Amino acid sequence: MPLRTRSGFRELIEWHKGRAALWGVKTFRIRLQNSFYGCDFHAILADMSLRIDGLLLQREDGVRLLGPLDLSLAPGERLGLVGESGSGKSLLVQALFGVLPPGVIHSGGSLSAFGVPLDVPGPRRDAVRGARLAWVPQEPRQALSPLLPLAAHLTLLPGLHRDESPRVALARLAPLLSRLGLPADSAFLDRFPHQLSGGQRQRLCLAMALSCDPDLLILDEPTTALDPLAQRAFLDLVLDLQRERGLGILWITHDLALASLACDRLLVLYGGSPLEAGPASDLLSTPRHPYTARLVEAARRQPSLESGFLPAPEDRPAGCPYGPRCAFRQDSCATWGPWRDHPEAGLRCEHPLQIPN
Repeated sequence: MPLRTRSGFRELIEWHKGRAALWGVKTFRIRLQNSFYGCDFHAILADMSLRIDGLLLQREDGVRLLGPLDLSLAPGERLGLVGESGSGKSLLVQALFGVLPPGVIHSGGSLSAFGVPLDVPGPRRDAVRGARLAWVPQEPRQALSPLLPLAAHLTLLPGLHRDESPRVALARLAPLLSRLGLPADSAFLDRFPHQLSGGQRQRLCLAMALSCDPDLLILDEPTTALDPLAQRAFLDLVLDLQRERGLGILWITHDLALASLACDRLLVLYGGSPLEAGPASDLLSTPRHPYTARLVEAARRQPSLESGFLPAPEDRPAGCPYGPRCAFRQDSCATWGPWRDHPEAGLRCEHPLQIPN
C-alpha cells in the first residue's frame, strides 16, 4: 500500500478505491479515513467525490425551482435521487453539466467534483466533465446525432479528453463494447442511431459515458423507455460495471423498485426540496416523511385516499411543499423547520411518522 506522504495521497486513495466494491461503502470510508488519520481527511476526500452545498436554482423571475440542496457522493457509492416528475431531479443533472434550460439560473450554492468547482468556467472544469464525470441521459434519441455514425459518437470524448485518434479509441473500447453486447466491427459502427433498437441506443449512450474511464457516472432515468426485461438487463449490466470499476453512481429515478436494487442510499425530492434521506433499505422499510411513505405505498400498489398533484413552481405553498396533499398537515407545517439529523440520513418534516418499536 502507498506510504502516507503528500505525494502519495492520490495513490493511497486509488488503492482504497480499487477495493471499494469488495468492501462496501461503509467499510471503504472507515478504512480510507483511518489511512489518513491526523490529516485533513475531508479535504482529501473532496478530490474524489461529488459535493453540492446549498445549491439553489431559480427562474429569472425569482421563482424557486430546486433547493437549497446539499448532497455528497463518495467513491464507489450509489446514491438514488427519487421523486415524481417536476421534483427537480433532471434540473440537478443539467446544472452539473452546465446545460440549464433557458430562463433557469444558478442563483446560489456550489457544485464541485474531485475538488474542481463545476460552477466556475475554465479548463479544470472542462477536463472533468465528460472524462471523470459522465452522464447517461434519459432519452438516447435526444442525445445522439442522427447525422453521425456510431463510431463518431464513441470516439468524440476520447478525442477531446485523451487526444486519441478514432482508430486507437475504437481499439481500446472494443472490450467494453463486447461487455455491453454491442458489436465492434465496422459493419455495426458505420450504422446510424436510427438503425438501432431502443436497448442498443441506451447501451451506446452507456458506452459513450464510459469511454474515458470516469470515476462518477450519473444516470438520468436511463431505463424509462425500455421494456421490463431490457430494464433489468441494463440494471444488471450497470451494477456489474460499477463493481468492476469502483464507480460512484448518482441514479435519477421515480421507480422505487429500481432504486431499491440500484442504490445504497436514497434522497427523496418533492417540489424542488429535499424531504428525506437515508440508507435505501431503511428508508423504504420504515419511511418517516409522509411523502416517502406515499411513494412506497404507490410502488406497492396500495390504495390511498390521498389525491392531488405537484403544483407549478409559482403556486407552491409556504413551508413544506407536500403540505396540501399531506394527511398529517398541521398549521405549523407552514413554517417548516430545518433539516433534522444527519445530512445523509435525516428528514425535513414538522410531524414525522413514528417508527414502530
